[in-house]
Amino acid sequence: MTKKYNLVCMTGLCCLMLLFVSGWSCIDEAAAKNDTYWWPHQPLPKGLVVCKPAKDKTENVLLHSLSGLVAQAQKQGLADELIWHETPGDYLLWYSKLVNRTKAEERGTYDVWELLERYKKLVNGYILYQPENNPEFRGDMNYSVHVAMAYASVNRGVVIDTSLEPMVRQMGLTLIKDTRDITMDECFEEIKDKMNAGMVVTMNPFYQNNYDLAVANKAFITYGVDNLTEKMMAWANPISPVVGWNHGNEDDFTRLPAKYGLFNTASDWCNNLITLSVGSGSADLAKIRTLDPATIDFSEKGHFHSFIMSDGDNMQWTIGSFLRNNNFWGSPLHGNFPVGFTSCPVNLVQMAPDVLNEMAKTQPAHTTVIEYGGGYQYPDLFAIERGMEREAIQREFARKINTNMKRTGVKVFGFICMDIDSEDALEAYRIYAGEIEDLVGMIAVQYAPYHGGNGKIIWVKDKTGIEIPVVTATYSLWQGLKDKGGGDIVEISNLINRDSERNGTFMNWTVVHAWSVFENPSLPENKAGGLTAVKWCIDLLKEDIQVVSPEELLWRIRMDHDPVQTAEIIRNKYY
Repeated sequence: MTKKYNLVCMTGLCCLMLLFVSGWSCIDEAAAKNDTYWWPHQPLPKGLVVCKPAKDKTENVLLHSLSGLVAQAQKQGLADELIWHETPGDYLLWYSKLVNRTKAEERGTYDVWELLERYKKLVNGYILYQPENNPEFRGDMNYSVHVAMAYASVNRGVVIDTSLEPMVRQMGLTLIKDTRDITMDECFEEIKDKMNAGMVVTMNPFYQNNYDLAVANKAFITYGVDNLTEKMMAWANPISPVVGWNHGNEDDFTRLPAKYGLFNTASDWCNNLITLSVGSGSADLAKIRTLDPATIDFSEKGHFHSFIMSDGDNMQWTIGSFLRNNNFWGSPLHGNFPVGFTSCPVNLVQMAPDVLNEMAKTQPAHTTVIEYGGGYQYPDLFAIERGMEREAIQREFARKINTNMKRTGVKVFGFICMDIDSEDALEAYRIYAGEIEDLVGMIAVQYAPYHGGNGKIIWVKDKTGIEIPVVTATYSLWQGLKDKGGGDIVEISNLINRDSERNGTFMNWTVVHAWSVFENPSLPENKAGGLTAVKWCIDLLKEDIQVVSPEELLWRIRMDHDPVQTAEIIRNKYY
């Protein structure tokens, strides 16, 4: 009995030591042991409390720091509940699905100050910062709030400005640190050994989204493309997410993490990522449906074309409004014709499984969901600054993508390159084909213009010797684009029709710029984007052009390239 008691005590002591050394809870879910994840793990809570919207920005800063500290405490077994930030729109649906999935007890709705009183014992004091009151990027922006959030995460302090100081002092909290004169560079050098190198947040200091996630996981926050940001990317562990969005040219601030083996997530307007992600490793998932190639009539000859929506790696869009947006997934036209959507399933499976389940539940037949890069990164630049470790990092990233794609059911992989024909890009394609199993094929987009590959097909072999196509976009449906092969609805439909005048079969695809708004060629006063624009384009195509899903297009390309091998694969795998 004494030995057993001592063993239990020693086990508990070891867990406690691990808890405070690593920041992970010894009671974390089994998924925390899953090394195929790249996002932080948050264990299932027993309860959820809802916070009413903050009255102003200063209260919102306080709320996000407090939410992060509560999540940190919940990981360590010091709390059994999490805070949900009341958010309109699709987030109302995600909250109801979250409660249903986790069976967490709903413990009421509170304002910021009521929550601070509720969790006061988890807080060591407060951190002072100087607010940035202008959202416009400037060289002299005030990053005091970024500094304060970093110190808050390692000192258990809520973040406030001086206007709130009398109220928090009245509640019995004392000053831990005044960060108003500390630069982000100084902060980075002082506490980087205490911070989490598994995530970097890039956010405008005027806004507060994702600050709770940063505090919960002791992640640095930065903004802009400068020496400090590059230093953080180099310091961070490869295959880590860059949360939020940055300032400057999109290719510049995405190139920066990519070359160190990280990836952008376009998540600047995400809310509640902490709570959305709980229990994701053990969540029951409804898989995305894929096309059975045995149902394709390969004896049909002619002209086959697909339309694929761009920008699906954008997490804040996918979680925030995409699934019920009348222009996109929620369009009344969705399901009336085949189409493809680039998306972010392997990040959703880790951070928003309820969103992924809703996508699977509402997926029409002949809609192809394409995993877009594992995140926004350029394969030809990925981990290029990691020297001799580069290939190992690329392969590990591809292996993790593979495991998570299997959880989602997705079988088409896509990405965006800076130079689609470069040797670095070709090597990345070979790695993807070698590590991602059961690929139907890959679709590739050039950064500018999207159709820079001009429909070229590159063949690479998987680990069993089967050839996998990497098919580049032929056209870009992009309002105002002047590059040859790009343009509006009339321009693109004319180009596709011109292709049909060739002898034999053509099989290619158009990338649809998600943010373009087009004029209806029949009624110019009507303007729309998304699936409505695709429908207008299809209406102008010749009758002998078949619009097919990207999956069908890829299978037809494979059958045309190697009918014997392709027929054998279909016979062995799908019958």
